[in-house]
Amino acid sequence: MPFEGFTLRNYTRIPGEAGLQSSVVTSFGVATLSATIATTIGVLASFALTRYRFRLRELYRTFGIVPMIVPGVILGVGLRFYFQFLLPVEPGLLATVLTHSLYGLPFVLLIVTARLYTFDESLEEAARDLGADPLTTFRDVTLPVVAPAIAAGFLFAWIRSFEDYIRTLFVSGVDVTPLTQWMFGKITKASAENLNLLNSVSTLVVLAIAVALAAAMSYGNVTGYIAGTADEDEEE
Repeated sequence: MPFEGFTLRNYTRIPGEAGLQSSVVTSFGVATLSATIATTIGVLASFALTRYRFRLRELYRTFGIVPMIVPGVILGVGLRFYFQFLLPVEPGLLATVLTHSLYGLPFVLLIVTARLYTFDESLEEAARDLGADPLTTFRDVTLPVVAPAIAAGFLFAWIRSFEDYIRTLFVSGVDVTPLTQWMFGKITKASAENLNLLNSVSTLVVLAIAVALAAAMSYGNVTGYIAGTADEDEEE
């Protein structure tokens, strides 16, 4: 279609589009559940890898970031066979949440581990010297310092789950339709109206992800932790 001017008409179609709202709710639910699981496991693993010395520690660390490196098709196919033949998990919501949790784990692990490596443990020692028990020390000293990194890891895991299509394709089954699959279904039925609607939806999704990434990068100071300049940035 030739360009005829600017319009917001396609955005007004979004609330009433069949299947769109349910797919958005599904994506939000899957992303929130999987990011919560990934963050919980990632934080515990980060403390274990940075605070304790044990055999094969570096091997465990490597396994923790493998899901981020493995191509999506290979990870999706591998997990589909794993769920189908080794675990009693059929393709569907549970398989999708578990897959996205595994995919989001490396992002939490890398960010929180980087923060813990720059954490001054003498602060905890000072709190214990003043009579604080381990729980109080963690709540009042450790957690406030590490919380921004945990939040940033959660956001990264949430975003990676929300925008994923390839891995979801292999494990979601026929009953789970997240936003990415709904959008792909619209593309296969190519028409001017569908393409215009998809452009509008894509614009909103990109804006939402950009805002979330900006929040994660600034509030969590991700670049500072990775570059090792977090403490200098905080002092400034």
